[in-house]
Amino acid sequence: MRGRILKVPDITGLRPTPSKVRQAMFNILGPVEDMSVLDLFSGSGVMALEALSRGAANALSIEKNRSLTQRLSAIRMAWGLESQWQIKTASVEKGLAALAGNSFDLIFADPPYQQGFCENIPTWLDSFEIGCAQLIIEESSRMQPVWPTGWQCAQSRRYGDTTLHFLSRLP
Repeated sequence: MRGRILKVPDITGLRPTPSKVRQAMFNILGPVEDMSVLDLFSGSGVMALEALSRGAANALSIEKNRSLTQRLSAIRMAWGLESQWQIKTASVEKGLAALAGNSFDLIFADPPYQQGFCENIPTWLDSFEIGCAQLIIEESSRMQPVWPTGWQCAQSRRYGDTTLHFLSRLP
């Protein structure tokens, strides 16, 4: 999908992950070919699109703002991604409840900064028995999350006001 332009709407609170942060994250992850990706707090959809652009088999975006999910659906149609990209309008907690028992190779979450969501995400995944090989949570660099029991943060990488936390379940 190189060369395509994603127009991001001017909506209060919408904060797409900057390109340098996306590039750094995918460089750390390495190849994502054939992975299943779950994009939580999807917003502009840029992370799901980046994963698909890099060869992910499929992506599911969950976003509660209906006007944003309508925009994402229009992009999905215009770019011919109907078979690869699912979009759900729901709060993340309700969206995860509907996915109970599923598993993903990669889960990315970019919740609103400094609102306590990032520490809840692993707990929600556990309570809904959602499996994942890798969980990456984007949060403000001003926050120092305390991860729930059963999860470890392998690394945190800071990029200005943004920090990416790379988590996995403890064996």
